Amino acid sequence: MIDLGLARIGRLIQNTPQTWKAIHVAGTNGKGSICSYISAMLHASGVSCARFTSPHLIDRWDCITVNEKPVSESLFRDVENLVKQRDQDAEIGATEFELLTATAFEIFTRQKVDVGVIEVGLGGKLDATNILREKSVTVISKIGLDHQSFLGNTLFEIAQQKAGIMRQGVPCVVDYSNESEVMKAIEDHAAEVKAELHDPLAMGEAIRTSLQREGFEPHQIANIACARKAFELAYPEQDASWSRIIPIVKQVQWPGRLQTLDITKLVGRQQEVLLDGAHNTQSAEVLAAYVERRLGVHGRPVTWVLAATQGKDMDGILGLLIKRGDRVAAVRFHPVDGMPWVKPADPSILLRLATQHGADEEKLYNAQDDVQGALKWASQNADGGPVVVVGSLYLVSSVLRLLRDSMSTPNHLIIVCGHAVWTGGPKNGWDESEWLIESYKKGETPTFIEHIKAGVKALAGDDRAVLVFSGAPTRKETPLSEAASYHNLAKANSYFGLLPSSPSTSTSTRILLEEKALDSYYNILFSLVLFWRHHAVWPDHCTIVSHGFKRTRLVDGHCKAIGLLPLHERVRFVGINPPGVEAVLGGQDDGTLGEKSDAMKGVQLALGQWEGDPHGVSEELAGKRRARNCWGVSQRLFESEEERARSGLVTRILEDGSEVLVDDAPRPWLGKGRESK
Repeated sequence: MIDLGLARIGRLIQNTPQTWKAIHVAGTNGKGSICSYISAMLHASGVSCARFTSPHLIDRWDCITVNEKPVSESLFRDVENLVKQRDQDAEIGATEFELLTATAFEIFTRQKVDVGVIEVGLGGKLDATNILREKSVTVISKIGLDHQSFLGNTLFEIAQQKAGIMRQGVPCVVDYSNESEVMKAIEDHAAEVKAELHDPLAMGEAIRTSLQREGFEPHQIANIACARKAFELAYPEQDASWSRIIPIVKQVQWPGRLQTLDITKLVGRQQEVLLDGAHNTQSAEVLAAYVERRLGVHGRPVTWVLAATQGKDMDGILGLLIKRGDRVAAVRFHPVDGMPWVKPADPSILLRLATQHGADEEKLYNAQDDVQGALKWASQNADGGPVVVVGSLYLVSSVLRLLRDSMSTPNHLIIVCGHAVWTGGPKNGWDESEWLIESYKKGETPTFIEHIKAGVKALAGDDRAVLVFSGAPTRKETPLSEAASYHNLAKANSYFGLLPSSPSTSTSTRILLEEKALDSYYNILFSLVLFWRHHAVWPDHCTIVSHGFKRTRLVDGHCKAIGLLPLHERVRFVGINPPGVEAVLGGQDDGTLGEKSDAMKGVQLALGQWEGDPHGVSEELAGKRRARNCWGVSQRLFESEEERARSGLVTRILEDGSEVLVDDAPRPWLGKGRESK
């Protein structure tokens, strides 16, 4: 149910203090991308941030992120139940979106974030998110005709609703490429509420050219410019130079927007598609230009897979997309969890409109409710031409969920242990100046790249494998974790050409980031729990990638203590040593290896410490972790008591807040049926 207004949401959150600043983003197109860019900039700057966008993509809780990671299902449901009980007790009668908004705000407060980046749900003035009390910046992106039954029938009326997010004295960033009537509505309202407007699009031609060379489309450049200006206004003390911002936004992935996706698992033949959530004429115009320019159509027909929400202007959208001779499959998207009012359009109506705009009448397919069937038909009838899936973010969600569910239950955990932080740069890691490393690790960065490559290679060779890059943020210079930096490097190097599917497909389902581990024991333990959290099973076997000289500690020590038994069946170790290590180990140090030789002596000392303290609870080993934890990362294995109980693991909490296994307690991966539920 859509029922705009602020009275119910106001009652729902009246006892939820807004302890964080808000950056509020409205618009018709681009607002979700702008939110994603802003939160990436904040996170890269060490600012604790959360993000709320809608709709969700696969699971209802993935619309809420904290420090660039979706919140866990257990946290989401815990807070959602509290909010629903509050609604019931007070007899508020809140809508589904109001309940979701209150859940997001409650999570932001619980997680003690500094900033919340909030996307407007519908309109602006009367949207539930506009209940925000403290805004540091507002943003208005590109505005077009959409949701006219709620917002008005003209661009001017719609812009008036969007402009309603402005506040007195709060700067507002506006995409000045909007139509003149849109800008008049915005400027009039800004004058009325005394909000200063900022044009982010005034950039040098060299910057624009640089962004274009990085592959950004014109509308993406405008969105990035809006995000950068909002970041600069919210945190003027931070470096917002383009030289710093471009490497950050290059790493941002926003599924369902010009996303290339490998759907081979769904259709039984090699097939890539372009997946885009364009659902109004403005976004369709952008998509049409992209297809024409980037997919090399050159007279070849495009095969479209279409779905739409009832009430959308599909005649206008298809008039922009469909060319004479194109092939079309139409389908209903799957029911939308938590949004029962959203209904799909009748596929037969979409096909009739497509033929009116020139689609080949001999190449039409009504897939009814079968999204996978629509994709199979498109693959079989494309004849080598491009396949584009479009019309609704809910169709995007259906495809991504099918793809996730098509993956066989994973049973193989691959762990790449982090040893340093790659900060980004034009050499993609092959220049040591791009890394943050201790002095004794000089010359070792090519080895770190080989570790990353070995992990990706292992993933490519096993359809049931999940790759975890493991390592916390360990450098005071940046909150970037070792794990995230390793993944960034893999992406920057196109996964070394080893992955058969597109990187965007792999990232969400088969590559995970473990960002808590502060030593090698926890590289393994945190990764195990992360695997279970995402896939609801424990792995049958593990591959661990690290330095070769650490095999004894990691396999015979950590894996044995954790209980990955029998070791010879459950654990495979890939050891790649940095240069100079073999000489030290062989007693051939001629005095030139210096710090590296001293570091190896420290490794041998640590091995003895771990032998006497297999779970690392002593002051010597726990103290080392605390010293490395410069960003105060939580060392708890689980996010709630409910999750801990569901896991089957028995643990205890140490005085410093870290969580360790109880030595003689059962290990759930050793029992029959490792299902967690």
